[in-house]
Amino acid sequence: MNHTSFKIAAAALAVASALSSTAYAGGFQLTEQSALALGRAYAGVGVDGTDVSGMYYNAATMTLHPGTQVQFGGVGVGMNLEYVDHQYSGEKNNGRDKEEFVPHGFISHQINDSTWVGLAITVPYGLATDYGEDWNRKDHGYKAEMTVINFNPNVAWKATDTLSIGAGLALQYVDAKFGVGDKNQQMNMSSTYEATDFTWGFNVGLMWQPVDSLRLGLSYRSETKHSTNGDVTINGSTGGLLDGTYDASVTVSGPAWAMATAAWDVNDYLSLYATFRWADWSSFDSLQTNSSALSTKVNAVNAAIKHVGGLDSDQGKLLYGMYSKMTNIENGWKDTYLMSVGYDLRVNSFWTLRGGIAYETSPIDDKTKRTAIIPDADRWWFAIGSSFHWTKDFQTDIGFAHLHGVHERSLYDSRTKEEIGRYRHLDAYLLGVQMQYRF
Repeated sequence: MNHTSFKIAAAALAVASALSSTAYAGGFQLTEQSALALGRAYAGVGVDGTDVSGMYYNAATMTLHPGTQVQFGGVGVGMNLEYVDHQYSGEKNNGRDKEEFVPHGFISHQINDSTWVGLAITVPYGLATDYGEDWNRKDHGYKAEMTVINFNPNVAWKATDTLSIGAGLALQYVDAKFGVGDKNQQMNMSSTYEATDFTWGFNVGLMWQPVDSLRLGLSYRSETKHSTNGDVTINGSTGGLLDGTYDASVTVSGPAWAMATAAWDVNDYLSLYATFRWADWSSFDSLQTNSSALSTKVNAVNAAIKHVGGLDSDQGKLLYGMYSKMTNIENGWKDTYLMSVGYDLRVNSFWTLRGGIAYETSPIDDKTKRTAIIPDADRWWFAIGSSFHWTKDFQTDIGFAHLHGVHERSLYDSRTKEEIGRYRHLDAYLLGVQMQYRF
């Protein structure tokens, strides 16, 4: 890699890194680390060999990219989370936040005939939902913002002509904010938690190419547990007894996942792809806010209920119940699966057309525990995209996908377990663009 090439590649990754520092995205687990692969619903990602983002999904696939290659771009995300309440005369709310951008940047370099190194800067997890602090269903959560930025150096080794192995380390930074509360005739109480954290993870992968036209991949990324330390702010409590800001901690886990992929180059014009991914969302059992200072304050308030006028025992129980609800969000999630198939059609030397379809299961196991800040459901992916090869070394890629939530998608009263409203729409619209350059 010559000096000029290195400066160009470093500048491209610096741009991607700068974009990452300000990104918020809809959803929690983000698959959108490639605008090209978005165009086929991430079928065959990595073993397709069409862009160096494969190192995020399976580091072993760097061996498909000779020389030095750089790529950066991103995926714009728009949401439609239209909720209709049954008990408040059809009151409507939409939890979508503003449209956001999920950036990515990659560089890979071939050291010799058997060894590659690379760096990936991605946003693997994110949240952005907002219903407003005055929402009647704020006990199900009214706001969430979370960005996880992943700095991921990787190495790949071509063990034989048919087998490649890869591995990497991931340094992750998280910036999180969650809002939950309760609203009734006695009070309109809100609790907001804000924190940041760093943690480490790892990834491994292998790719087997039994014949020139067929490639199979297996990969794994570890769980990343963020034990965040920050502040919890409460306002609107009865008599202002709990209002204030307290030191607190929350543990947020990004799940481990494993992926199997396949690519078959049918002929010079057509390639077919498939992906199967498992994600360990059962590890995200609850979201608990721990604050010794706040707990001490709550206990002191409860102890004073029988001795201080103006707050009877019923109000005290209500206050304590709301505090418990706000500091312990039960998820009870289950593992999820993504299955996708897609194709690339090389129309000519300049234009490649692609498409794909996928089905992804919801992590929600108990429908009565669905929250508004992560109102997940089973979903279909419908995707199309194109690549434009301007020269033999430079190309641009574009992809579009519509994610459509299906089946059960209601909210339930946490006490009676009765349905209180339903999401009319749980949809996302994704538009990705990127560039690639080969030195």
